[in-house]
Amino acid sequence: MTAWTRSIACAMFVSLLVVGPDHAAAAGSYDGSRAFLCAVPTILECSAAGYCERHAGEDESAPTFIKVDVAGQTVTSGASRKSSLRSTAHVDGQLVLQGGENGRGWTLTIDEASGRMAGTVVENDYTFSLFGVCTLP
Repeated sequence: MTAWTRSIACAMFVSLLVVGPDHAAAAGSYDGSRAFLCAVPTILECSAAGYCERHAGEDESAPTFIKVDVAGQTVTSGASRKSSLRSTAHVDGQLVLQGGENGRGWTLTIDEASGRMAGTVVENDYTFSLFGVCTLP
């Protein structure tokens, strides 16, 4: 190995230590470092009796888009629905967000690499499963 090759190899090794091996992937990831928007085309509503009904964007009260702002500790749907984040975690490449209000608890899980999203809203007699994909502005 020549001195020049060793110098280049050493510089690359040091830059990986300083920057981190996942820097390129993290720059465009859904890790919560910047706000992003999720489209929710499919919602599945299930009752405690075990009956489920699929909603595919036709219900006006169902969220079409969800704005996630981890730094601002909020999740917003439409103009009037805003919920505070109570918990944020990174688990095996997933951004996991949780909150609750009005007798309901909710969880969103976003794949940090692809932006694929799944979520639940839970209350005593019903659960809602949301599926979608997120995009960075």
